Amino acid sequence: MIYPSMHQCSTIHEPSERHKSYVCHFFWKVTVFIFPLSLVAQAGSVWTYVAVTVDRFIAVSFPIKRRVWSTRSNSLSVLVIITVVCTLFKLPSFFEVRLDANGEVVPTELRKNEFYIEFYLFYLYVAFIQLIPWAIIIILNAFIIHKVRLAYRAHELMCHNSGKSSKREDAERKVTVMATVMTMIFIICNIPPGVNYLVDRYSKTEVYRQRIPLSNVLVCVNSASNMMIYCVFNIRFRRAAMKLLGCPGIISTRQGSVVTRLTNDGNGMLRSRFATFENLHSRSPEGPTPC
Repeated sequence: MIYPSMHQCSTIHEPSERHKSYVCHFFWKVTVFIFPLSLVAQAGSVWTYVAVTVDRFIAVSFPIKRRVWSTRSNSLSVLVIITVVCTLFKLPSFFEVRLDANGEVVPTELRKNEFYIEFYLFYLYVAFIQLIPWAIIIILNAFIIHKVRLAYRAHELMCHNSGKSSKREDAERKVTVMATVMTMIFIICNIPPGVNYLVDRYSKTEVYRQRIPLSNVLVCVNSASNMMIYCVFNIRFRRAAMKLLGCPGIISTRQGSVVTRLTNDGNGMLRSRFATFENLHSRSPEGPTPC
């Protein structure tokens, strides 16, 4: 909501023309409250990734206690705490810009203060938004990846020896892999913007200016990739997404020996039909293959 209108307004050089432009007035008025809210959302997204990583760490390290710790109410409490803490941390940003007598957005005295820029906008930002959450995500993900590899080996051995597999364990591993992929993409796509922040702060010369649009593209890729990751790993999410999009198409997916087809009935409600190979081969003397 900020940058397209800001770009369009920046192409108008005459002050009188700017004040006649609806785009400029939109940019000035919206920036006052959208700018600090976007910073709160940025901080909240980073620490939500941390919360997801911690949840997966608990799932692979304490699978029994997870049923007590990782409940819906606890998850909501964590999200509320993240929202409150990030809002308090970014509260000064609500006082960084204001509208002047002409209705244009301008920085306040707080935003011009050298100590505020040095201590809050740089050091606290780097610590709270970059170093601490990234360190937690990278360390825990390294442990999670190691645990998941061991779990897959144990799963293959169990299937080989007993011919049985736990659907709950399979689903848990799939969620863990999904969360790991999601958080690693987040780290990869957000490292360049973090490096740019440091370069712009300490570099006295121009250093490859194309790195800025490149890092912006990576941030957009990260934001857009989550939807695709959820769809790849979760059939229920795909169903919900298709329902929200109003797509009456047929979704076919194989989960083990189950073929799921979603159709649209006369009332527009999605219903699922399950056809299992166990049923198809129930008359076979050899029976179905369990793994």
